[in-house]
Amino acid sequence: MMARLDYASARQSSHLQESPPANLSEIEVQARLFSGAYGSRWRTTRGEMVEVVHFGEWNRESGPDFKGVLFRFEKGGEKIGDLEVDWDARDWERHGHATNPAFASVQLQLFVSHPVETAFARTVDHREVAQARLEIEGVGVSSSPSIFQPVDLKSARVMIDEAAEFRLRAKHSAFESASALHGPERALFYTLASGLGYKNNSTPFLLAAQRIGLRDAGSSVGEALLFGVAGFLEPRSFDDADEITRRYLKPLWDHWWTVRDALSRLVLPSSIWKMSGLRPSNHPHRRLGALFALARDFNDLQVAIRNEGSNGFLRFFETLSHPYWSHHWNLRAAKLGRSMALVGADRAGDLMINALLPSMPLELARHESAARRGPYPSGRVLKACEWLVGADAPLLRRTAKDHQGLLQLFSDFSSMTALEAWAKIRGASFNL
Repeated sequence: MMARLDYASARQSSHLQESPPANLSEIEVQARLFSGAYGSRWRTTRGEMVEVVHFGEWNRESGPDFKGVLFRFEKGGEKIGDLEVDWDARDWERHGHATNPAFASVQLQLFVSHPVETAFARTVDHREVAQARLEIEGVGVSSSPSIFQPVDLKSARVMIDEAAEFRLRAKHSAFESASALHGPERALFYTLASGLGYKNNSTPFLLAAQRIGLRDAGSSVGEALLFGVAGFLEPRSFDDADEITRRYLKPLWDHWWTVRDALSRLVLPSSIWKMSGLRPSNHPHRRLGALFALARDFNDLQVAIRNEGSNGFLRFFETLSHPYWSHHWNLRAAKLGRSMALVGADRAGDLMINALLPSMPLELARHESAARRGPYPSGRVLKACEWLVGADAPLLRRTAKDHQGLLQLFSDFSSMTALEAWAKIRGASFNL
């Protein structure tokens, strides 16, 4: 019987003492949950498996976060009710849900932080509400130990391969969950929208895509809906604009003002957007224009993927264009002297790795990830190499698979030395 390393177990043991990331907001947790990023099946605190078959309606008013959800309980069978998402399990009582009739139909409370003491959830009529914890990976990377204890190249290669396999399986599983909940087309659209937002604005882009939806976002009024829900259609943006921008904005305004009262509860707060420290080409205005163009031409993208796979995916983004946004950085900038790629080659490659490959069958995704040359190394990848072997090692970051493995390793184990991480990974194995 052959034994292989169990990266997932080693990773789990390294996270046992970690608290949930404090820089996550509840709305971000809800958006990721709705997209399938946290799966759709969980084990309750009572030991029963529960699955969300359909999220029902995402509630924008007071009351539970999701209404009319279809649940499938391991012992209780299918039930229709509401779903509440809280940061802490104790928030059920802290927020007064136990005495609020609006929460009487809640069947499941999902929470992020698990207190030491037991916390129960009950409705106003004293019915117990099932509870389950969301396993959320920490945001941000902890500081590397001040004392470096690197590993040899052979051990590093094993660690990278194991981490890359874990990361691919996790992303593939998340896509399958999203596909089961929303269908493969919308699942891919949501993932691409999040990627277009880059690290700083991933959540608002995901929210905009979810609130408008693929069909409406790609319609003749999709751009008006996206910019309106994003909060970017303001009187100042029109009054301060030059003539070219006013001509672009007028049809968006003409439609948005007819629907803005009905959709006002969907508009994102301005505080959710991060505008500072961005390259001009990454401005959210421009990226939102690219999201509309993507939705508009989504059928063409699907044809390209069916016919040519990842090569077709990359070629689609090479030719993606917009009459205004191919020539502007944002709504206040002057027209550029020449046309610029709406989605650059580096970003398209990143979308291919993080959105397209997880949507493919695992064996094909493995092959593509190992065959694709890695992108230009980010600072985080270089830091991971230094942590792992003591210096930059181009041999360890040649492929997309290598980059994914390095990022996963550093995210999971950078609070300890590489040598300690190797001992933990090597010590976790299972028989095949």
